[in-house]
Amino acid sequence: MAQLWRRLLGAIGATSGSHPGPQVLTGVSAVIGVPAPHVLTWGTGRHDGRPVTAVAVDEGLALVGADGEAAAVAWHEVVRGGWRESASALWWSFLDEHSDEVELDRPGDLPEVFNDRVTASIVVREPVRAAGGTVVIAGRRRLGSLAGQDILWTAIAGEGADLTDPDTERQVLERTAELRKEWR
Repeated sequence: MAQLWRRLLGAIGATSGSHPGPQVLTGVSAVIGVPAPHVLTWGTGRHDGRPVTAVAVDEGLALVGADGEAAAVAWHEVVRGGWRESASALWWSFLDEHSDEVELDRPGDLPEVFNDRVTASIVVREPVRAAGGTVVIAGRRRLGSLAGQDILWTAIAGEGADLTDPDTERQVLERTAELRKEWR
């Protein structure tokens, strides 16, 4: 009976609670730098056209290919991201505007866990009105074994805002300094 339940849950992509194979866990451990990573959930799919296992752990999202080669993104590094249901793809972008995605055959809980963990890394997020638009200042914490007391501060210019404008730069630096004092 237990084997029947495992097959049924696997068929619908309900992979949380189970673990990927040892080769995948070895790849996750190597890329995250944690001897025994805590698996939150996982799924299978394709990244850059090759089959991968996508594994969410406390520290971030790891993608492990069939050859054991792995890459990872830490939760606090994701500036934007989410689930594109129409493409069955989990996507994310970084501060430098580089983006990536993984198409998932069996997403399981990955979209929800991805959203929860990225959100959990945000300590404070504050919009600042500036000439031409809005700049968002965000304070982020590393999660899992990467965690520390330091808050990482970023400023992201919205459409029309220019971080190289001297007045905008001054406003953002002043408000960031105030937030740093508040969020020690």
